[in-house]
Amino acid sequence: MARNKGIPGSKRDKKRKKQQKKVKKPLAVGRILIEMKKPLAVGRILIVCEGEKTEPNYFKWWQDQLKKIREVAKSKAVGDIDVKIEVKGEGRNTMSLVEKAIEIRDRESIDYTQAWCVFDYDSFRENYNPAIEKARANDFKVAYSNEAFELWYWLHFDYINTGVSRRQYKEKLTKRLGEQYEKNDPAMYEKLLNHPEADQQQAIKNARNLNLLYKDKDSKKYADHNPSTTVFELVESLNEHVWRFRCQLAPAYSLPYPHDCRDCKESTKPPPPYSCLLRNGKRV
Repeated sequence: MARNKGIPGSKRDKKRKKQQKKVKKPLAVGRILIEMKKPLAVGRILIVCEGEKTEPNYFKWWQDQLKKIREVAKSKAVGDIDVKIEVKGEGRNTMSLVEKAIEIRDRESIDYTQAWCVFDYDSFRENYNPAIEKARANDFKVAYSNEAFELWYWLHFDYINTGVSRRQYKEKLTKRLGEQYEKNDPAMYEKLLNHPEADQQQAIKNARNLNLLYKDKDSKKYADHNPSTTVFELVESLNEHVWRFRCQLAPAYSLPYPHDCRDCKESTKPPPPYSCLLRNGKRV
């Protein structure tokens, strides 16, 4: 029999209602304890860059691909799949950048699946090593470059294992591109993509081989590893991220680099439901 609402509730009822209003505390359901945590973003990547234009302009190419894939797949029920790449140019140097990146991540209402800091040596030797260590200690991945981000561009053309100045990077790229290299060029990704002698996959191999030179040396003295870069690790991660989204929603969409999804060997075949596109074990 239902209790008459006019009759005052029991002390147990009042206590239960009071507990339910405290949403910040864990809510007991039977004997199962459910902790109220931030929702996990499905495939959201945060990239916080030292520069305000050079690095953000380059990485925003992947943002554009996600938008185009969504447009191609608009006839499908995409639902509320949260697959995003967020690129922020902070105009800060090394340690202050890492601190700002931590602040940006922690103030969001969701958890990122990946968080990256992007910076280069920038002549701040005393902060370079500590900044890398602090970022990693706070669950950030680091795409660093010693001496400059332009090393990554250069590796698209040639393997280089000797340190050079920023001026030499600019001269070399100007010669290779066949036009004046502009540091903040918003079309740099496309210029490398369309250049007959530039090869992103070769750049990845060159960067990986370059870093092997320091394998037997003090691995944490990053400032002494000149030249070196881990930008290729971020590029590989973004490539896979976009490929997975493309395979799930728009298999016919063309991407300009090799298909290397871990879970999908042939893009022409119906792909499995990738974990990044599932929620609670079910396809979104």
